Amino acid sequence: MPFSHAEISRNVFPGFVMALINLPMSIGFAFLAGIPPVMMINASIICAIIGHFLNASRYAVGGPNSATSILIAVAVTPFAPQMGDLYIGYVASLALMVGIWQLLFCIVFAKYHITDYFNQELIEGLVLGIGIIFVLATLYMVLGLPQLSYQQWLVFDVVSLGIGSFAGEGSYFALILGCITIGTGLLIRRSKYKRYNIIGALTVGIVALLVLESYYSFHIERVGWINLNLSTSLPDFRQASLPIAANFIAPAFVIAIISTLQAITVAKAIRADDEVMNPLRDIFSQGIQHIVLSFLHGAPVANSINKSVAKKELGSGSRALLYSAAFTVILVVFLDFVIAYIPLSILGGLLFLSGLSMVNLGIMKRYLRSTRKTAAIFFSTAFLVVVVDIYTAVSFAILATFIINIIEVSKVHLTSRIENGKTLVISMEGTILCHSCSQISRYFNEAFNPDIREVILDARNAHLHANEIMDFKWLTTHANKGVKIRFLFKETARSKLDNLVRLNPDIAGFLKSATDINDHEQPKYGGDRRARRIDTAGNIISTGDRRDKRRLHLKYSGDRRVKGTDYLKTGGDRRIKRLEGVEYLQQSGS
Repeated sequence: MPFSHAEISRNVFPGFVMALINLPMSIGFAFLAGIPPVMMINASIICAIIGHFLNASRYAVGGPNSATSILIAVAVTPFAPQMGDLYIGYVASLALMVGIWQLLFCIVFAKYHITDYFNQELIEGLVLGIGIIFVLATLYMVLGLPQLSYQQWLVFDVVSLGIGSFAGEGSYFALILGCITIGTGLLIRRSKYKRYNIIGALTVGIVALLVLESYYSFHIERVGWINLNLSTSLPDFRQASLPIAANFIAPAFVIAIISTLQAITVAKAIRADDEVMNPLRDIFSQGIQHIVLSFLHGAPVANSINKSVAKKELGSGSRALLYSAAFTVILVVFLDFVIAYIPLSILGGLLFLSGLSMVNLGIMKRYLRSTRKTAAIFFSTAFLVVVVDIYTAVSFAILATFIINIIEVSKVHLTSRIENGKTLVISMEGTILCHSCSQISRYFNEAFNPDIREVILDARNAHLHANEIMDFKWLTTHANKGVKIRFLFKETARSKLDNLVRLNPDIAGFLKSATDINDHEQPKYGGDRRARRIDTAGNIISTGDRRDKRRLHLKYSGDRRVKGTDYLKTGGDRRIKRLEGVEYLQQSGS
């Protein structure tokens, strides 16, 4: 039965709720991006249809997004007036570039998993900065003032909005409606019905509008009539527009990165317990969506964390996205008079709520309690997004990620000990790169003293990745004064060391592999063939199997070990010790 109770509860009702949430948000995002509302509505419908067939994540919801809307306006506004045909053509070009970038990401990420190297503090810093910009960008709608220019520093635009509102340029009725909408949404978010905060805030805002209109006569800007159509569009790549289109390559890359990170976040954090995570398929789905939208009168989009959470909380089934697209069409076609009646100040209040969810005070407090390095990267990224621009912040984030990962990977853990008062042993762990030589030399100079006659540099637990000409004077100087220098390494690093010696021939006499040590400096034992090194007192020093034996005449024979006249037999997990005719039974392993 196509409309059974299960179908209605799992697909039809969640689809209707998502349509009620998506429609006003899509219209609001369109005004922020500077494009006609129909473009974002088309994007919402097409993303729902394509996402149903291509998304791997069960609860992923794509469509108009707060971050992408701001990025569209920031990227295109300097080159064309908003809402115009030229502006719309540039937006289509931007969507096509974003789709191409994301398909390239699928190929690269599938092989190298580059997103694994993006530190969490960088991603959350970008989200915080974009959330602050988004909240500030909605103020013009709440105050009933003209749209932001995006051609100067955003703070200047916000200050001019404040001055204009105090000068009486805005509408006090718009401000009242916006504040009522925001306050209602915040109250609902604190209740158990927080998933319906957008619908509740919109309903209360419209009721407040009806009440005010029954007592006062005023004029405020409204959404207006929307003519839904799936007309085709063409990205503007005319020869005359190519120099301008070239300026969209970097913004398209940033939007693609943000959309990709959103897709990965949704795939990781919002999924069922039995769901297999496949973010590459979601990124591929978004790439196809962007390419299709560039030719069907759409705009760049991204997966929405808030909408995805709402879909999961509603217990949505597999066909909920299709019903959402169908209900969106029905609402626009049959309730267009209601949509046209909605004031922009109420939409601004809804968008303010959406942006406020990106400014998470709990996350900021967590980073304030973290390490100084992590906190500095998080707040620096957010600061650059707000004060400079998003592209500088993303460039900084990528560069900082690269530098931090290189520093973490190239750290060498050094420990030292002095044996017999004359032998300095420096053990190295980690990855030895070319610049690690300076760190090792500083540590060596601090640990060395005039009584040292032998230096052992033990790199058997380190990974060598240094194949360049390096400064080893800190070693050769002491070697020329009669100090014996030895460098111990694993035999698997022989080829890398041969190349290092070819470039630095003055260290050739210092190198000894683990095989050389076993062959010339340690005795061999029959049976299990484990080599032992002897200290000056004649004691055997364990080098691998962690068994310390105190006599040279310890013999190994299979699983039985015989030690002189006082011998120890091992059979299974029972050990029988015979000493001068008296037997003792010890149980081990229990």
